[in-house]
Amino acid sequence: MRAILTSIAAIGMFAAVLPASAATVTGTGSLVMKDSYNSQSHWGRQLVLPADGKVVRVMYGTYGFSIVDRNGNTVGDFLLPEMAMGAEIPAGEYSIVPYVCEKHRHHHVEVTVEY
Repeated sequence: MRAILTSIAAIGMFAAVLPASAATVTGTGSLVMKDSYNSQSHWGRQLVLPADGKVVRVMYGTYGFSIVDRNGNTVGDFLLPEMAMGAEIPAGEYSIVPYVCEKHRHHHVEVTVEY
């Protein structure tokens, strides 16, 4: 019995020194430009950060993108996905706005932030 209690105590001490795992959230943005109608469609999932965070993953950001807060202020402009990696984002709600090129008038991007 004593050996079991010692093992449980050792496991508890080991768990205490492990770092707390961080949570992540992902926001998305899609943009389609319709030149023949001079219109555009933008949709996506808001990036909602309950605490300050750091960008840990970007997918499909080939042409770049912006992260924009609820008031329309740009928090980050990134021409390449690699430029966003490690960027610090304050707590809040954001939209992801992808850039499009002249030839390909539609684009999608996903941004994951760890907090």
